[in-house]
Amino acid sequence: MALGNVFMTDLDGNIGTGSPASTEKVCGLLFDISQQTNFWTSEKGSEVAGVLKDSVIELNSLDDAVKIGITNENTLDGKPEDDLLCGIPYYHINHFFTAAGGSGRLFIAFADCSSNWNAIIDMQKAAVGVISQFGVWTEQTLWTCSNAESPLYSIESLVTDLQSTAESLANNYNAPASILLCANSSRIRTEVLELIPTEVLLSKIPPCIIGARYVTVLLGQGLDSEVATMQALLESTTPVGCVGAALGCLTRASVAESIGWVQNFDLAGYFPDIEFGFGDSALNDESRLTSTSKYSSLSSFELDGLDTKGYVFLVKYTGLEGHVYFSGDQTCSNGDYRTIARNRAINKSRRSVRATLLPYVNSPIKVDPATGYLSSAQSVIFSNLVSDILQSMVNAEEISGFTVKVPANQNVLQTDTLLIQYSLIPIGTAKAINVTESLAVKK
Repeated sequence: MALGNVFMTDLDGNIGTGSPASTEKVCGLLFDISQQTNFWTSEKGSEVAGVLKDSVIELNSLDDAVKIGITNENTLDGKPEDDLLCGIPYYHINHFFTAAGGSGRLFIAFADCSSNWNAIIDMQKAAVGVISQFGVWTEQTLWTCSNAESPLYSIESLVTDLQSTAESLANNYNAPASILLCANSSRIRTEVLELIPTEVLLSKIPPCIIGARYVTVLLGQGLDSEVATMQALLESTTPVGCVGAALGCLTRASVAESIGWVQNFDLAGYFPDIEFGFGDSALNDESRLTSTSKYSSLSSFELDGLDTKGYVFLVKYTGLEGHVYFSGDQTCSNGDYRTIARNRAINKSRRSVRATLLPYVNSPIKVDPATGYLSSAQSVIFSNLVSDILQSMVNAEEISGFTVKVPANQNVLQTDTLLIQYSLIPIGTAKAINVTESLAVKK
């Protein structure tokens, strides 16, 4: 028989598409350096290798990053190639702490993820399981193409690999977490693993809703000279992206809140203007990408298409000039867990309920001597334990309600197992607001 433990399982309640210590604000940020040759022996890499190589580092402010050598001093002087990974790590860490209000808990790591994403598991282990959401920045291509005649690119490989890693975190380590992915969307990888350094066709971008509840795909980045220089310096021309800002917003958000909430998550000042960072990745005479698909160049139909396909990207709204927001918090799933907020809510309850029940593993359980089943008193005790946790989430407006069931007819004498079930009623989201207007001659 296996060791005693508290085993948690999520169930999809088929809602449909109609419409203890808290760790939900702890984040991890992984930089995949698999396409950076001699990363740790380059000038800047060698300077920080002693601290960062094969390590997971916790940062609590931007100053912590600067102290270990993650800076943008050369970027400011016009030489971002002399900064670590062209200044991209500093850029995202800076956005994270700015969006988080200046401080927070951010675990970072640099790892070769060409074979697998075990670095995410290593980060979670190093953080003793407290990371609730990961950001992943990678030069690996987001989309692949089996042949030139394919009507759509494919996205499954990268997303499903990350989903598998997230499932391992949840099921094998009791440390569920969302993963926000910023990958190379500027180039397409073919079946023979050759990069096509030409255009990314908007019409061929595939849906990313493939049943991967833990993964969210981010698109878009700032439109400014600093970002353009950093992207062009990468041989892969991977977009710099917006993963740092997204993680920072999640740190500030309640588990029930979408990072697309216009009132609460205004990114003015982070991005002076926005683009997607893909289009034509060939460099022009000014050492810039030929086309980067500026946000203003895409039609509302094209933007709606990307949203429908499940991507989360930077957007603007008419009437709010100068302000930038996230389009929403969609995951790569269309089930009950189709948003980051819903995953964060269930993950928080899972962690909290498990922590509450762990002390009762191998504890004595009284049964009703007349039936041999669980006694009513014991049923009430465990029901109250779970209810107290979930009620606190209701009080914090993180869920709308809940139900808890401790079946009375369970035979713990025979099974040595206690069965508890609970369901959450999530907080809804006003993704769209429809208003009907007209003229009238009287009230």
